[in-house]
Amino acid sequence: MLWDRARYSQRLTVADYSTVRKSAHAFTLAELLISIAVLTLLTLLIARLVNSAAIITTLSGKHMDADAQARPLLDRMAIDFAQMVKRNDVQCYLKSPVIPMTGTTASTNNDRIAFYSTVPGDYPSTGSQSPFSLVAYRVNSSTAAANAASNTRMQRMSRGLLMNGDSSSITDGPLVFGPTTIESIWPSIGSNATFDAKYELVGPQVFRFEYCYLLTTGNVSATPWDTALGHIDAAGMRDVAAVVVTIATIDPRSRVLLDNARVATIAGALPDYASGAGPGQLLAQWQDKLDTDSQITAMPRPAISGIRFYERYFYLAPTRQ
Repeated sequence: MLWDRARYSQRLTVADYSTVRKSAHAFTLAELLISIAVLTLLTLLIARLVNSAAIITTLSGKHMDADAQARPLLDRMAIDFAQMVKRNDVQCYLKSPVIPMTGTTASTNNDRIAFYSTVPGDYPSTGSQSPFSLVAYRVNSSTAAANAASNTRMQRMSRGLLMNGDSSSITDGPLVFGPTTIESIWPSIGSNATFDAKYELVGPQVFRFEYCYLLTTGNVSATPWDTALGHIDAAGMRDVAAVVVTIATIDPRSRVLLDNARVATIAGALPDYASGAGPGQLLAQWQDKLDTDSQITAMPRPAISGIRFYERYFYLAPTRQ
């Protein structure tokens, strides 16, 4: 019994040595090639995943930057439009392709609007205050040194008005009643390029501003009155339920790839609202221009990918007779 145990132990010892000898053999060439191929595939897969994650992160960052530009501007507009003065005897400066209210053509009214609102304004140096302000928005096209920093960028003016009826002062003007027009008192209203120190930069990366009108009938129109009812003028915006505003923004990191001339080219290629177009169609037209216009497609794509469009309805208070 003891001898058998010793013999068995000796067998195990020999087997163990044989196993150790076999395990000390190196990998074959085929095994090494297969390992390298698998490692290469894993490396490529991880690299592609990391690259895709970086692209998605960059695009998300650009989108958030564009949102950060658009949201404060649209919120400010919501306040101004909600308190818009709507009276038959009070002037406003709007765009319209048919019988423009101001006597100017639709093309010269592009990218700007002006109206009276009961919001605080920049009051005259005399300290006079009133419950009314002239509110104006425009995309500045001036290249003058005093206004160059705001070129191809959104500006806002909120000018507090005198209530003494004195229309002789352009700097500190009164509330204007019809038939006197707003731009005859404040010439900067009628031009995107005229310098006016009262304008402030409100949308540093907003380079295009377009709007149309939602009528009380539910139709969207390029004219601020309902021609189906036989109306030929705005008359206190009686037919307008809301102003539909569309803006184009570009995030700061993408804008550094474009100079002001290129930004102006993109803005000029984006079409105006056309009568008969439904909600959201202008956004689709603008996106189509980004994808197909030869002048735009020749520009750096990383910059173009940073452009975002936004549309919002600003509902107006009832008209005061």
